Amino acid sequence: MLDGIQIDPVAFTIPIGDGFPIYWYGILVTVGIAIGVWWGAREIAKRNQNVDEFFNGLILVIFSGYLFARLTYVTLEAFAGRGDQFETFLDLINIRSGGINILGGFIGAAFVGWLFIRWRGLNFWHYADVAGPAVLIAQAIGRWGNFINQELYGPPTTRPWGILIDAQHRLPQYSDLTQYPLETRFHPTFLYESIWLLLGFIVLVALNSRNRDKWRPGTLFGLFLIWWGAGRAVLEFFRPDQPTIGDSPITYSFLLAVALVLAGAWIIMRRNNRAPEVFGRRRRRPVKPKPRRSQ
Repeated sequence: MLDGIQIDPVAFTIPIGDGFPIYWYGILVTVGIAIGVWWGAREIAKRNQNVDEFFNGLILVIFSGYLFARLTYVTLEAFAGRGDQFETFLDLINIRSGGINILGGFIGAAFVGWLFIRWRGLNFWHYADVAGPAVLIAQAIGRWGNFINQELYGPPTTRPWGILIDAQHRLPQYSDLTQYPLETRFHPTFLYESIWLLLGFIVLVALNSRNRDKWRPGTLFGLFLIWWGAGRAVLEFFRPDQPTIGDSPITYSFLLAVALVLAGAWIIMRRNNRAPEVFGRRRRRPVKPKPRRSQ
């Protein structure tokens, strides 16, 4: 189905020094972010929130997201015993060399965004509601960069929609061409995730349009966490590139995805007064009036 599409990962090269290549992956991620930001800015305005502050915090959130995504990837690779590939500090932070973990990046970006919003005295939940669908559409488009790079594929399959992977892009466990010849097809995990994310964006935008004035702020964000986390948890079983916990099939990203689902459910209940105040205020004990002395 996708075998006839062969695209050079390098879109063009800027004539600087020996040449500075611009990759399709970066272009597609940028386009995805731009569409997410466009929708987010329109939605923030509809919620009567400060659009200028939205853009002020955007650069900080995006930068911190990529930083945490790279650090999470490096940490998980070290846990898996593959940390020797990062010999220098530049190897640790070089995103262009490949390797980011979007779940870790999201958690880091959300924390930085929360700090920024508290500092500016804004309503966190309105901005969180906007961030959810924006993340979905940005990632749905960016996943096609993984396709061009021949990465983010799953285990071998006989399904007709399986994709071919060149020998130089094979994972170590599939590099033996006698066992896995060039005709071997693999699950297009990137496609599964892209479809799930795009569908989630459509569903959440539709629900938001109908319930913007009915739902309490934060409800949409909770639904986003459940949708994204549930899909990612399932897809982790089609990610042979992910570090696993010991010899088990459970990956670290699977645990992060499950945590997102639980967090989303808790946020929805908490924002709608259906969850206990785990981290809320302590109940004040009633103060007993002091008995008056008889005069």
